[in-house]
Amino acid sequence: MKQHIKKIVAMVLLLLIGTLLFQVYGVSEKFGRFVAIMGNITYNLQNAKHAYEEENFSITEDELNDINITKLAQEFKTSIDRKKEALVLAAVAPPEIRIDEIREEETPTHMKTQAVKAKIVKLEDLPAKFKPLKQYLHEPFKMGACQICHTSKNNNPGELIKKNIADICYECHKTRYTKKFDHTPAKDGKCMDCHDPHQSNTKGLLKENSINALCMKCHDRKSTFSGKAKKQFVDMNLEVKHKPIVEKSCLECHDAHTAEYKSLLSLDAKMDLCLDCHDEVKEKTTHSKFKHGGVNTSEKRCLECHDPHATKHKNLLKKDIVATCLSCHDKEIKSDEDGGMLINMKKHLEENPNWHKPIKDAKKEGGCSACHDPHGSDNFSILRKSFTKNFYADLENKDFFCFKCHTEKKITTQFITTSKEHNITAFRDGEVNLHYLHVNDRKGRSCRACHDEHASKYTHLIRDYTDFNGIKFPLRYIETADGGSCAPACHKKFEYDRVNPKGIGK
Repeated sequence: MKQHIKKIVAMVLLLLIGTLLFQVYGVSEKFGRFVAIMGNITYNLQNAKHAYEEENFSITEDELNDINITKLAQEFKTSIDRKKEALVLAAVAPPEIRIDEIREEETPTHMKTQAVKAKIVKLEDLPAKFKPLKQYLHEPFKMGACQICHTSKNNNPGELIKKNIADICYECHKTRYTKKFDHTPAKDGKCMDCHDPHQSNTKGLLKENSINALCMKCHDRKSTFSGKAKKQFVDMNLEVKHKPIVEKSCLECHDAHTAEYKSLLSLDAKMDLCLDCHDEVKEKTTHSKFKHGGVNTSEKRCLECHDPHATKHKNLLKKDIVATCLSCHDKEIKSDEDGGMLINMKKHLEENPNWHKPIKDAKKEGGCSACHDPHGSDNFSILRKSFTKNFYADLENKDFFCFKCHTEKKITTQFITTSKEHNITAFRDGEVNLHYLHVNDRKGRSCRACHDEHASKYTHLIRDYTDFNGIKFPLRYIETADGGSCAPACHKKFEYDRVNPKGIGK
């Protein structure tokens, strides 16, 4: 009865809808077609059966167990990821590189679902050549899923599934090279030059016992390798080694596969990479009043003076400190500080045999850097402490640069009265300290008025000429066994003698 009532109600509703459409649109010419359609609908409601009414939708336990939910989920996720990847790559891909060739480097994941179709080989059943097992196992090798990479011949792994090894590796190791510089083996798809495809005792499945050992296989000066890397050799057997390489690895500065900077560096080698670790140098090169042109304006910047790997010299200098400085100061150079011309220091040292001790004994005393900071300073001539360009100077400042090595008693002691004080200065007339006489009067002469701070023809670094307000005049210094004499323009000839005083200063 209820079914009969439902059918009558449905028919009435359909007739009402039809009448409403007829009144609204005034489509009297289609009335016949409408009546025919409504008749068919009415018949089907009364008599027709749906196809699914006789189907059995129950699922057996065995059928349920056969559904691989993990595989279905992975396939669904992979489909979504591919669509997302295509959208992202379409936005960032360089125009000259096909989108399907670009894959960002990521941690590879060898899903166990990949091994479903492969014949699993138990680790204990592996050939003897793989035993004993090493510390790090390649994931397919660990799963025993040899057929992920190899074809099957007589139920044993045979040839590789693809001729090009890189194509096999890139199935899981999502890497394509879009940066400016590529490591040649990686670019050429020679993954196995560096990595073992099965197992290794070194992280990353490296073929050597360390990252550095692997790099040196090609880049060592003594390597038998004859490729391009031989031209970019380093000698890590030298005495002074770059600390990051020794304590960590080459990858502290270099990328093993691809990079934006030459030599596969993570930053620009000329300066940025060095300053990323050397904070003190960064401070000086950035904020110092006076900056060394060799660092700030030269073509190679830090690499003008330093080797980034290993050398025979302190501070990774390419040459000893004096030779390093003379690599540039072998000619007149325009000063960045005041636009004046710096002398040809190499020529100056060659022509004057008596050298300032830091230059003469550079290994012990520090060479040029004993007085100059090679990166930057707030003192002129990038000196490490204050000094003066003037003929006259107020030496009340006991922080004056020369006192870094020379005792201030040399100029503050008026009389040398005991034999123990003789080592203070040899420039004395009997007991009278002539340094005190020259420096501590109302117009104290600066050290550089009489001494050349680099080299001289005379002992005690006495100048040949001195500069007074831009006028050069000779000192005419003559040394004797117990003293000497000088006759500069500033006074007549005076003689002094440590044993037989001439009466100077009394």
